[in-house]
Amino acid sequence: MKFSIREEMAPGGNVTERYANLARMGFAAGEINLSCRPENVEEVKAASKATGLVPNIMQTTELHIIDSRPEERRKTIEAVKQALTLCGQVGGVGTVMVPLLGASSRVPDLSPLHTQSEIEFELLVTILQEELAPHAEKCGTSVIIEPLNRYEQAWPCTLEQGVQICQAVNSPNVAIMADFFHMNIEEGDIVAAIRKAGKWIRYVHLADSQRLLPGYGHIQFGPALKALEEIGYDGFMGFECGIPGDPFVELPKAMRYLEGELAKA
Repeated sequence: MKFSIREEMAPGGNVTERYANLARMGFAAGEINLSCRPENVEEVKAASKATGLVPNIMQTTELHIIDSRPEERRKTIEAVKQALTLCGQVGGVGTVMVPLLGASSRVPDLSPLHTQSEIEFELLVTILQEELAPHAEKCGTSVIIEPLNRYEQAWPCTLEQGVQICQAVNSPNVAIMADFFHMNIEEGDIVAAIRKAGKWIRYVHLADSQRLLPGYGHIQFGPALKALEEIGYDGFMGFECGIPGDPFVELPKAMRYLEGELAKA
């Protein structure tokens, strides 16, 4: 298993220190979100070269990709494009995009002509097809759509809903993330959802049922990790959760726990 982690979860004062600490603990990669800016690219490259860690995910803080306000959509589109460019420069997997997280101005419902859901779906697909997928292809990376649970995002919430977006866009540079915390809330059967999503899964986030490190809640990781193995997923597994204690103790412990659960499955 190739483990990654969000930048702010890693101990250290900057990317260089964080990557050095992660390398000592056995990580293979590190997500870049705090330092996802052009002025940080050289530091990220240097930290990667020094440690062998892959800066695998870039993530922007702009979250209004299907906002009703054109100026907010344009701002987010440009931010995602910049993150994709940076991701390509450092050899990353992709840029995570959450379509409706924190949405403050959603498009109106125009029923019976078009429902709000239909308009948002078509708007997102159009933006991906016309702007983001071509840019991701040019950068040699991917847009990774993240389904979140219903309490954080109205849509998409399930892997199937994320796959529907990918199928409509029909680009190898648009895929989805499988996040265990959100799947635990939204999926009736996590293993079945993973198997059905199959090739569209480009990245995985790890967290237990109460969003602490795996092993502290009730999610059965073994069968789900086995399902990922069966569909041919060989990408990174990224921690996105709370660390209940010393990260130098708890992070290696969590990695060993997951490896053990997969071995038993």
